[in-house]
Amino acid sequence: MTSKHTIKTLHQALKKFRIEHAHYLSHTGKNISPEQMAFYNAHDVAHVLFGCDVSLYGEGKVKLWTIFGTTLGFWNHIMAYRQVGALQLSKRYGVGDVLRNIFPLLLAIPIIIIRAKQMKKCWPWSDYERYMDMSLDDIRREYNIVV
Repeated sequence: MTSKHTIKTLHQALKKFRIEHAHYLSHTGKNISPEQMAFYNAHDVAHVLFGCDVSLYGEGKVKLWTIFGTTLGFWNHIMAYRQVGALQLSKRYGVGDVLRNIFPLLLAIPIIIIRAKQMKKCWPWSDYERYMDMSLDDIRREYNIVV
């Protein structure tokens, strides 16, 4: 396993993310369509790239980054979620989760939008494969991503 201080490639960071959050990821080990898997792969990459965990707060942040900082955008994001059945994932969060996370997320909204608008270019939602062997630091520098 790589150390915390080693510069990780996107591939290494994605693998680490999936290991650390395996009990939260609903799309691993199940029989899902290629379209669903493509969406979830891109979503997981966004989690890693934008530094978002799998808490309700992290999910809210990754959605904002996806809408404002990737080529997927708002309407395609909504349509993709509907097509792959990802909206049911919200059922794992309870009222307590919402109450604990709503105010921090509301405060984070303008910060994430500003940071996304300061990116040099939008992250290619479905064309990320060419970056898998590149370090996260280099990718973030290329796109001007501040997590």
